Amino acid sequence: MAVDATQIANLLAIARTGSFTRAAAEKGMSQPALSNSIALLERRLGVPVLTRSRRGSELTPYGEILVRRAEGLQALLTDAETEVRRRVDGVAGPLRIGATPSVIPTLLADTLIELIRDGDPVDIEILDGLDQTLVPMLRSGAIDVIIGPVGEMFMSSDDVVERVLMQDPFAVAVGLLSPFRQHTAVTLAELADAPWILPRPGSTYRSHVEALFMTAGLPWPRNCILANSLQLLETVVASSDRVTIVSPIQRKQADGALTVIPLADAGSRTIGYKVRASGRLSALGERLVSLLSDNAAARMPTDRASTDQKR
Repeated sequence: MAVDATQIANLLAIARTGSFTRAAAEKGMSQPALSNSIALLERRLGVPVLTRSRRGSELTPYGEILVRRAEGLQALLTDAETEVRRRVDGVAGPLRIGATPSVIPTLLADTLIELIRDGDPVDIEILDGLDQTLVPMLRSGAIDVIIGPVGEMFMSSDDVVERVLMQDPFAVAVGLLSPFRQHTAVTLAELADAPWILPRPGSTYRSHVEALFMTAGLPWPRNCILANSLQLLETVVASSDRVTIVSPIQRKQADGALTVIPLADAGSRTIGYKVRASGRLSALGERLVSLLSDNAAARMPTDRASTDQKR
């Protein structure tokens, strides 16, 4: 039998306000009644969900699990009501898409263009960010799908399902002033003393780049600018002798200012999308992922993987 929804709602109010007193006032009930509700919840679960201190009430690890799940349920219910109202108004959605920076200018942009090609009204929101920010938002129900790297073991989660779209090989981008511009292939060892511009810590892309240097037995570049903006990286490389690591999915189109050179023995990363294991996408969401699959197959049809991975 499921836990009592009223007790969970009361726990959410305490977590939100940080106090039994403030939560009781918000709920329009007495503090003893609220305390009794939490006591019944703890008795049913057999574990404490809150601890009281001079600073107020704090969630235990068990309480954090309940609140995380309950917040996700609230978000789903709110979205369900919104979707019904949008349908009445003839609008498809809402659909909230999380995307990491490298897929936005190419895979996501091309897919969105196809998604809205028929001109029907849609309610779509794009949230760009790093993986560590987007995954908790997916789990809580704040977003419906994440497009970006998949298969990263350190980001594993049982309540998130990943689907592979394509392999994205690593390469090096150089500008007009780079002495490597005429190379047809290059190794990291050849670039050891070059000036670099690379991603900041906090993303799976940065982790991939770090792994490339570690695998090659090379230290992190001494002369290095750190930035996450792809536009900034490409602009700096195009106008200087600095080099950076890129992948095909990052580049919208060649403009002559940048030369992309294959990076020997660098391997690739896996691009795909993530959804909640316990939920279903709307018709608009299903259309999005179908178009994503088509676009990925058109980009690298021989590298597309069809096996789902559960995280």
